[in-house]
Amino acid sequence: MAAGVGLLATTLLGAAWTAGSASADPIADKYRQAITDDGWTLSITKTSENLDRWPNLANSPVSREGFVSLKAITEVTGSGGQPITSGTVTLGYQIGCAVDVSSGLTLGLGFSIGPNASVTISQFPGVTIGGQAAVNPNISTTLKPGAISTIAFGSKPLAGPRGSITAEQVEIRVDACAGPVTIRSFATAAISTPTADNNISVYGDPIWL
Repeated sequence: MAAGVGLLATTLLGAAWTAGSASADPIADKYRQAITDDGWTLSITKTSENLDRWPNLANSPVSREGFVSLKAITEVTGSGGQPITSGTVTLGYQIGCAVDVSSGLTLGLGFSIGPNASVTISQFPGVTIGGQAAVNPNISTTLKPGAISTIAFGSKPLAGPRGSITAEQVEIRVDACAGPVTIRSFATAAISTPTADNNISVYGDPIWL
């Protein structure tokens, strides 16, 4: 048992030491479009995404930290048979922890809650992600090994045929995870008419935090 504990500690410390150098990774752009039942062409683009990894400030071997930037753009073109009554563009991340070493997970924008395992996603004060964009408040959920939590950075109503949300240097911190932490971005566009609802999504390449 002692040997097993020592091996686990060595593995975790090794992972923390490896993560000690910051690196910025660009992630490939993604694009998709679809023709709605009403004849509109709806498109969504995920672009300008990158991850800036940083060593955890507390030097914890079970914590990961980084800063992400990304942009979502949606466009509606064509001439549909029905008028568009509403539309939104949304962007965010899916986060998975392979080995959860706590009893739960707390998600938040700006700060973490409680001493348990948590994912904290923050935006610098005074930075907005688009006019009239709604930033989700704190969300609490439970993440077990192999599970995925989806966290939306923001959702913006469409006021015209084009809308976008840009998030720059948003901090993501994952605590109490003893295994690999994988993140994957997503962007979703949705429109509604009197006769149909349509939405399409694109996903970024999965990367390790």
